[in-house]
Amino acid sequence: NNGYETYCYNLQCPGFVRMNANINLGMSLEPVSTYGGQQYDIDLEIFQDRGTKNWWLRLHGVLLGYWPSSIVPQLHDGAQIHNFGGEILNKKPPGQHTGTQMGSGHFAHEGFMKSAFFKNILIANSEDPWRYTSPTRGDAYTIITHPYCYDLEVAHNVELQWGYYFFYGGPGRSASCP
Repeated sequence: NNGYETYCYNLQCPGFVRMNANINLGMSLEPVSTYGGQQYDIDLEIFQDRGTKNWWLRLHGVLLGYWPSSIVPQLHDGAQIHNFGGEILNKKPPGQHTGTQMGSGHFAHEGFMKSAFFKNILIANSEDPWRYTSPTRGDAYTIITHPYCYDLEVAHNVELQWGYYFFYGGPGRSASCP
């Protein structure tokens, strides 16, 4: 991160090696959850190949492609920090926030069927890639840069089979977010 002086997203970024012609980074996945109605989730994995050191992307068990280790040399020996969540890039001048929604466009406190969520977050063990651990609240810290525009609620619930999870999102510029 260089303060967003240079940045790119999805396939705008050079280097990703696509291995599946049916699914592109940046495309919409179907079906789509509806506010207050049917909810759908995806099984997404990012992992490092121990031999090549490339970083692979897998969706519902299907390999989509990889980022060659040469474009992320600082991650050659794995990742020490893991970030999850949403991000909005506000290219507007100071004083006015973007109207870009995050997640479903609804705040985290609205919860399931209304707010966007990540659930069953697991991190592969660097010594044994077949062993996963779930973060705990003590492992995590939250960053909410514009709490009147977007928010976050973190929880851990084994009984619901959601493991470590969080709700997040918000409307962007609104009456509460100037």
